[in-house]
Amino acid sequence: MIDFKPTRLSALLLTTTAALMMTACGQGNSSTAAAPITKAEAVQAAGLTGSETPEEMQMIYAKFLDTYITPKDGINFLAYGDVSNDDKAALKAYVKSLEARGTEGLSRDEEMAFWFNLYNAKTIDVILDAYPLESIRKLGPLNSGPWDKKNMNVAGKGEMSLNDVEHGTLRKNWKEPRIHYAVNCASIGCPNLKATPWTAEELEADLKQAAIDYINHPRGFNAEGGKITASKIFDWYKDDFGGNKAGILEHARQYAKGDLKTALDAADTINNFEYDWNLNEG
Repeated sequence: MIDFKPTRLSALLLTTTAALMMTACGQGNSSTAAAPITKAEAVQAAGLTGSETPEEMQMIYAKFLDTYITPKDGINFLAYGDVSNDDKAALKAYVKSLEARGTEGLSRDEEMAFWFNLYNAKTIDVILDAYPLESIRKLGPLNSGPWDKKNMNVAGKGEMSLNDVEHGTLRKNWKEPRIHYAVNCASIGCPNLKATPWTAEELEADLKQAAIDYINHPRGFNAEGGKITASKIFDWYKDDFGGNKAGILEHARQYAKGDLKTALDAADTINNFEYDWNLNEG
């Protein structure tokens, strides 16, 4: 068992984090930006040995989530401003451990859980490097977000972005619409950041619950005054949900409950799509 209380943060992490913050905020350039932090550097900064098992690294991530996520009104908020330097370092070490581990030898469910955890942990890491900020969309060129930035290298197979993980890997290799309930973009409008790591053992049950939680929350679907409002996620990725409004409604009916289920059963269209890009900060 490892202790999740690293003794101190090294000067190395502080220097690297400052450089990463400048790059994420569009203030850096190719001639001055520091090289990405390595696994060894992240492990050193977190006060780890580098010999931790994948299970032990997963425990580090689980402890991070347990410490900083607070559910409120059906939304999992993350206390970005409260994250200690030691815990920032531990999260970086976890991300780097996933990159080094890769997916070789994993079952299909294990691989899906791996990509979910990498995407979500890296997104938190990106936010922490740039914090404080009001929205993830404030990052990247022209406030386009960080999703195209090549900031990961899984098993030495080449640089990857968050978009490469979500669209080039998950959506490409799994024809599973519930992927959209598993990856979190650090926004209030997004499906919840899972409060525990994704695992193969609970994958199906957790995907089902994530769909139920999002669809039955007003930011997923809202029926009011005889009109249906849905998250823009269903519009942006309508091809994953049947290709049109009828397909989206059919998907939602599988998970809707109570009054929402009654309203969706009677609905023949979706009247509006909305999304809240404010940071899921609490």
